[in-house]
Amino acid sequence: LYHASPQCDLKIIEPRKNTAPEGFKKGPVVFATDSFPFVTQFLVPHDDSWANGGAFGSTYFFVISDGKRFKKVDKGGCVYLVLSDNFTNYNKREWFSRKSVKTAGKVHFSSGLDAMIITKVQVYFVKLQVYEEIQNSKDHGVSILNNLKSENEKRGLKVKKLEFFRGSKKLM
Repeated sequence: LYHASPQCDLKIIEPRKNTAPEGFKKGPVVFATDSFPFVTQFLVPHDDSWANGGAFGSTYFFVISDGKRFKKVDKGGCVYLVLSDNFTNYNKREWFSRKSVKTAGKVHFSSGLDAMIITKVQVYFVKLQVYEEIQNSKDHGVSILNNLKSENEKRGLKVKKLEFFRGSKKLM
């Protein structure tokens, strides 16, 4: 499994409460995922009020409503490899452990934005109003996002079309 952190000196990852999604009632935990592209969305500290991501099928996306703030806090970080022992599946892409976890390796990124783009996460910088429309849309934002130019497209890198289909899960 993979765990992301802006800190690159971790040998042991300790359970923390402030990393849990809203409504998660399992107490302090370590989160991990089996998806490398998905984990890159957690390299940059953010909260759901101004930045969030998800997936449509196997295509990941990340939406940022405050580009200036994002760029200010994007200092890069490390994606850690952790063994799946002691982890419990929380939803399709997320796992958690109530115990401290030893790291088994890491990949360093100087920029969270670049990490997302090179792993094919479709990144969108939008105004707050558009961000809120995406969060409240019936199709989970796919029709709005497909009418916007992603940062990937602007750079000519790793462009993937978002497709909503029955069973799609938005993590936003």
